[in-house]
Amino acid sequence: MKMVKNIAIVAFSASFMFGAISFHLTNVYSDLDGGTGVAQGWGATFDLNESTGLGYDENLGMLFYFDVPAGVTFRMSKMGTSNGFGLGYTWWTGGTGLKTSISTAYDQVLDNAGDTSEMLSVSVGFGF
Repeated sequence: MKMVKNIAIVAFSASFMFGAISFHLTNVYSDLDGGTGVAQGWGATFDLNESTGLGYDENLGMLFYFDVPAGVTFRMSKMGTSNGFGLGYTWWTGGTGLKTSISTAYDQVLDNAGDTSEMLSVSVGFGF
C-alpha cells in the first residue's frame, strides 16, 4: 500500500513539473458605466494542462481558467468575499524561449452585498 501511495505522489508531482509558468502585467479599466477607473496589476499563472490553469491576479485574486470553443478562455475568480467570472482572448503570441502574449479579458465581479462591477483588462504576458 505504501508503494502505491508513493507512486501516486510521484505521478501527481510530475504532472506539475512540465506545466508552463507565465507572468503578466495588466491595465484594468473598471466602472465602465460611470467615470472609468484605470488600475495597473500583475499576476502569475500555472498551466495544469493544455486547457486548464490556476493562478493569481492582483485585481481578481485566485484565478481558475479553462479553454472553451473559438479560442476563448472562461475565467473564474475569488478574492475575499467577491466572486467573479469572465471571458478572455489572447490576440497574439510569439517567441520560442521566452513566450510573450497580448490578451484582453472582460470580468463580472459579484460581492456579498449583491453589487456587481465590470472589469476590462489588457494584458502583456511572459511565459516559459
